[in-house]
Amino acid sequence: MYSLLPLLCLVAPTFVAVLCLFTLPFDFLESFYSRIEKESLILGTGLTLVIVMAMVPDALAGMVLETPLLALRFDLTNAAGLLGVAVIFFLTSIYNIKSETGGRLKPSMYNFFVLLFQVCMLGLLLSFDLFYIFVFVELTIGVSIVLVAHSRNRLASESSYKYLIITAISALFVLFAVLVVYVLTGNSNLLALEGGLGVIQENPQLVALLAACFIIGLGADIGLVPFHGWVPDVFPASTPAVNGFFCAEPIAFILALYKLVKPFHHALDSNLIMVMYLGVGAASILFGALMAFSQRDFMRMMAYTSIEGFGHMLLALSLFTPLGFVAGTVYIVNGALMKMGVLLCLGSVSIMYGTNDMDALGGLVRRMRKVALIYVVCVLSVAGVPPLSGFYSKWLLLSAVNEYLLPHGTMVTVLVLGAFVSVSMVSAVYLIRSFQWIFLGRDRDEQKIVSRVPWAMWLPPALVALLAVLIGLQPWLLLNLIGVS
Repeated sequence: MYSLLPLLCLVAPTFVAVLCLFTLPFDFLESFYSRIEKESLILGTGLTLVIVMAMVPDALAGMVLETPLLALRFDLTNAAGLLGVAVIFFLTSIYNIKSETGGRLKPSMYNFFVLLFQVCMLGLLLSFDLFYIFVFVELTIGVSIVLVAHSRNRLASESSYKYLIITAISALFVLFAVLVVYVLTGNSNLLALEGGLGVIQENPQLVALLAACFIIGLGADIGLVPFHGWVPDVFPASTPAVNGFFCAEPIAFILALYKLVKPFHHALDSNLIMVMYLGVGAASILFGALMAFSQRDFMRMMAYTSIEGFGHMLLALSLFTPLGFVAGTVYIVNGALMKMGVLLCLGSVSIMYGTNDMDALGGLVRRMRKVALIYVVCVLSVAGVPPLSGFYSKWLLLSAVNEYLLPHGTMVTVLVLGAFVSVSMVSAVYLIRSFQWIFLGRDRDEQKIVSRVPWAMWLPPALVALLAVLIGLQPWLLLNLIGVS
């Protein structure tokens, strides 16, 4: 059904972003804007959330909302992802009220880039045109670098430069694949390409090469192994609020990667693309879990935890089965929300105590009771402890893997599932251990006594913790938003 709502979903935050930027050249407007800077960001993200929610009932009724001229489409294949992105930006913009105390960017510029970042995330999910997706990917990279560099942290410049180098090279792979597909097929619409790749389909090696280019290109932007070099540096260097906004990135990038690779998987009469997906995913899971276990900086720990999570997401989607898509989408959306909850809690600790070193902390449960409770709920969900949402997402992933592997042999299935459970146990150990180090343990005398955590810094992650409980007990709240791709 023709609708302008998908377009409005992009226009609304863009309009608010331009209004923020418009105040910059005028001193009298800038002084006025400085009094409403935080509220204007909430306005932009809140308006976007309302528009996305307005489209959900139509999607639940089985309707497809399209703006054909711009190849924008909203249905149950991207509804959960869009809602997840909108919720992450809205809740983090509330957290931003007290956590954002200034950086290298003026408030109007900072809000402009945050809202532009949201537009990029939504565009990657809504767009089904190769060229538009490439533009949104490149915009995301540029905006992300600016937001990382916004921090006054001495590591910000170095980490943003590393991010720039890695992602700039990866962009060439995406551009090459997009141009080859368009030149050889004369078409850039992914929905049309799912029906066949034309002359490309006659060359299996070319099909595999183009799929590999997309995996390498977007894999570097996501932070998958072996393209992960920027991730452990960016997390400690960025501000807590920016880390919260960045939690939306894997939702957009991983689902966009799936859209791009799916036609090539259907065109290639082999499991080569699935093997590439699985190889990168398995390497990310193992590497992320082992590296996270040895970290003492909690932001670097979460960086490697994110890499491990990206691997799980790719593992489910690599099956290219209906249950695999549902399991992957649930894992992506739930994982992003729970990771945001954990990062916002850790951001509060970092702001209050000025350190990310878990060895220098301890006993904070007596000073940050709300944050401690929220943190343990979100961490247990990330670790997959029942009855929280993370357990259900991991159970669904295991079910998808079991369904796919069982026809190939019971022994193989048991070995793969056993390996998955073993790595999950490693994750549970270091995540629970981080709670013990930060919030329990010995109360260090040299720690300063901090004032009470502002409501704006504990309410957003508290709502995420509430979602962990609700979705864990009632999974249909999320499952109903996901259709088979």
